[in-house]
Amino acid sequence: MGELDFARLCRRYGLPEPQRQVVRRGPHGRIYLDVRWELRSLVVEIDGIAHDTPAAWIPNALRQNWVTLGNDRVLRIPVLGLRIAEAAFMEQLAEGLRQVGCPLPRRTAA
Repeated sequence: MGELDFARLCRRYGLPEPQRQVVRRGPHGRIYLDVRWELRSLVVEIDGIAHDTPAAWIPNALRQNWVTLGNDRVLRIPVLGLRIAEAAFMEQLAEGLRQVGCPLPRRTAA
């Protein structure tokens, strides 16, 4: 699942469409974020299978920590999670957007 697929999911659930492949500056160079709502300081990282290897754990944690220290909230969603628990993850995203001040209805539709 790519960022375009995720943007379609956002539209289907009535959520604002995020920016995709956002570049931020970290202490050691560029940090690439899958999707971000700039006005809301909310980031979603969509984790494919490559994120589930020991070699990825440390860079993922460091990147997430720098983004969080920069005052963004970060939600992580595994691709598999979107395939088997789509509604649950999209409800968490909706709640995250509500918590950062985005007015949304209480429940999202599938």
